[in-house]
Amino acid sequence: MRQSLPSRLATLYALLLGVTVLLVIAASSIALVYELSGFTTDIIIAKHEEARILTEQYKVQGVNLPQAAPTIAKRLSGIGLRVAVYDTKGRFLGGDKTLRPRVLDRIIQGQLRFGPPPGTTSRNGGVIEPLPRSHGAVNISPPVHFEPWPVTAVDGGYVAFSPSPWTVFMNLVPYWEIIIGIAVLAILISWFIGRVFSRHALAPVTEVTASLQALADGDYTQRRFVMGGSGDEMSTLTEAYNDAAASVATAMEERRTTEARMRQFVADAGHELRTPLTVIGGYIDVLRRGAIEEPKVARQILGTMALEKEHMRGLIDRLMRLARMDAEAPPQSAPIDLTAMLRDQVEAARRLDEQRAIDYNVDGVSEIVGDRAELGEALWNVVENALKYAPGAPIHLRAFRENGTTVLSVRDEGPGMTESERLHAFERFYRGDARGEIPGAGLGLAIAKRAVDRAGGSINIDSAPGRGTTVSIKL
Repeated sequence: MRQSLPSRLATLYALLLGVTVLLVIAASSIALVYELSGFTTDIIIAKHEEARILTEQYKVQGVNLPQAAPTIAKRLSGIGLRVAVYDTKGRFLGGDKTLRPRVLDRIIQGQLRFGPPPGTTSRNGGVIEPLPRSHGAVNISPPVHFEPWPVTAVDGGYVAFSPSPWTVFMNLVPYWEIIIGIAVLAILISWFIGRVFSRHALAPVTEVTASLQALADGDYTQRRFVMGGSGDEMSTLTEAYNDAAASVATAMEERRTTEARMRQFVADAGHELRTPLTVIGGYIDVLRRGAIEEPKVARQILGTMALEKEHMRGLIDRLMRLARMDAEAPPQSAPIDLTAMLRDQVEAARRLDEQRAIDYNVDGVSEIVGDRAELGEALWNVVENALKYAPGAPIHLRAFRENGTTVLSVRDEGPGMTESERLHAFERFYRGDARGEIPGAGLGLAIAKRAVDRAGGSINIDSAPGRGTTVSIKL
């Protein structure tokens, strides 16, 4: 079974602590071995003195060393300490036969002699010092070795001692039992504490993982995580996720909006195109039923069909413009002479209505940078709307600077718009409640808004019934 990340981290913490504890136990055990070795030396020194005392006691009782050797060896030996007794010639008298220190032979051969232990006074009865050996005319004294020795001299022979290493380890067993028990308890506690801390520290990872899984399953609802301003890796992770989630949520919202707009666009376009097609199809049926034989009726029908054809062509042209503006291709920006653009707009409007009072004014600004075709189309659609929905009313075009922006305004002195018409004026195929027989498809202001949006500007309408209408384009 695969462990979770908090469990694996907690296990790692526990293993690190276990390794640390083992190193501490090893180091402390080595220190204790050295300490216990010194303690063993003190024990051997004490055993030396005890061996001499026992030998003297048995001597007073009339028991010589060969007779007393087994008893002396038994009384001196203990847990982890072996004892053997030898006479002055190195013959085994009692105790452990396997114990025969090599230094014993050197002592018997006179190569070494005893001296008093450090800090003690020499005892004539207990310390044997072999006589110096002669070599020609020169006496050579053997070197003196101070106790503690593995061998001590007693009256009539020697007593050999050998501490067993198991003595030290047996003394360490209680320490190991205690320290290992504490270590196991500490490791278990560290595992549980590490798991709690790891789970808390990795909580953002778990939450982000769940949110990413939700995104993978199609839930694009934005979830934001708030972390303390510590600036650590977790904060960076949550900030990156928040940015990504915000981008995805925004993109999906835009996608839903675009899809909804496209569905509405297709529905409205189909409805608008169906009308002229229905009219043309109906007149074709009339012509087929014999109306074509009547020249006057045929001319009227063909004239009406021609008008519907032009209406449908204009609608298709506007739809094509909107489709191009909705594409990803950026606008072709270049300097635009505002005076020339406004003059062209006024002249085109006057050609449609020579009796209308139409003027323009440029104040404080000479040119702007943008797509001449798109901005010209936007401005013309606004002017065309004024021509259609404010019949006979004067139209005023202006270009001026306001708070660091360039404003292009088209103001008419017509009947104005209701609040509902003003709010929906930029929607595609919306034509208002009082359009009457005025031709149009309701795409002019939608095209104007899209063009201004692509130029990075804004467009708004200020209008009320009886107060005329002002459309302002800010760039």
